[in-house]
Amino acid sequence: MISKVIGNVKKSTVAKAYLTMLAVYVFSCIIQPNYFSKVYLEDMLVMASILGVLALGQTIVILTGGIDLSIIWTMNLAAVIVCAFQYNGRNAFLAFLVSLAVCVAIGVFNGIGVAILEVPPMVMTLATQSIVYSITMVYTDGNARGVSPDWLRWLSTGRILGIRNILIFWLLIILFTAFVLKKTIYGRKLFALGNSVRVSRFSGINNNLVLIGVYVVSSIAAMFAGFMFTGYLGYSYLSMGENYELPSIAAVVIGGTSILGGRGSYTGTVAGAILLNILTGFLNNLQMEASTKKIIYGMIIIVVLMVYNREKKIKS
Repeated sequence: MISKVIGNVKKSTVAKAYLTMLAVYVFSCIIQPNYFSKVYLEDMLVMASILGVLALGQTIVILTGGIDLSIIWTMNLAAVIVCAFQYNGRNAFLAFLVSLAVCVAIGVFNGIGVAILEVPPMVMTLATQSIVYSITMVYTDGNARGVSPDWLRWLSTGRILGIRNILIFWLLIILFTAFVLKKTIYGRKLFALGNSVRVSRFSGINNNLVLIGVYVVSSIAAMFAGFMFTGYLGYSYLSMGENYELPSIAAVVIGGTSILGGRGSYTGTVAGAILLNILTGFLNNLQMEASTKKIIYGMIIIVVLMVYNREKKIKS
């Protein structure tokens, strides 16, 4: 029985991600005993939820063999829009609708570029990132104004039965995403497209429509991540998502999703997001600079990819 469980763990990249996450947490607690506290654990999970929601969109895109480098400034733009509407005394629901419309437009733009114009995803989303950055600067005149509305503060800092609302929100997203990827036709289309564009097309799947939808989902996930971060801070600022670009990719890779597409899960990404936030807290405690953290995140991606390629060669 035990050997069977061990064998299943060895075969599961998701199980390995959670075991690694647990090992890193225990190690960090040994170095810093206060990390065992409920306060630290709760705050760490709150920050992990923001990265986790942002990495949701990255997971969906990477499953199709693409990548989305525009999510950081999409996240920023959504945050500054909702705060600017609050600053100008406009309706909160209108702020949500405008942010949603803008983010959907960004996703459609990315999707059309990748699916129909056949621009490589990295090039397309990098160009979009530059465009969204410029739009954000023009819209804010280089100065983000306003504070987060009350409903965002409630979402990010409020509690229901003693549990943070933001964690409940993330749990609902995890369950919904896992269901969509595992139990729906849409989820099967994503994996089919990631495994082979040609076979997917011959199977009757509208690849263009699926790809456009994928980038729209990615932009909407970035919007919600921006909302969550803004609600947590109480305000928005320019480049608030700058430190999330590499971690959003690293969380996906650590969680076992193949960077080539066609293989992976969001539940694995969740483990990756939590692990990276534990690591971030530990590195902050060591007073490491942001540039050093980026080097470490990059090295993590490289090491995980090397391990994945080695395991694939052994199995083949």
